[in-house]
Amino acid sequence: MCFDSLGRKKYFSVLQFVDLVAGNSSSGIIEVPSFGIPTVNVGDRQKGRIRAISVIDAEGSFESIKNAFHKALSEEFVKSCREVKNPYGDSNAAEKIVEIIKRMNNLTVQKKFYDIEF
Repeated sequence: MCFDSLGRKKYFSVLQFVDLVAGNSSSGIIEVPSFGIPTVNVGDRQKGRIRAISVIDAEGSFESIKNAFHKALSEEFVKSCREVKNPYGDSNAAEKIVEIIKRMNNLTVQKKFYDIEF
């Protein structure tokens, strides 16, 4: 099935039922690797972005896309995607930020003044 848009909540809910994500959206590169799902990134719209090993780049040609799908759906590649480390994080950013802020609250930060003679 293809959808123009599911919205964020439905999109992330549907990911548990898909074998791969294909297109030229940043989501396939940034979020999908955290779910252990292969991504076929079509075209160069996302050129320059860091990619997890679960992302396969394909040119816009039928042959390139077909080859990328074959690789993405291969048993070996699917298995490797389950262990992928997402270069954009592990989805625990909020907890890490809270811990850093808690540690910072224990710091004593005082403004320093310096006398400058003219």
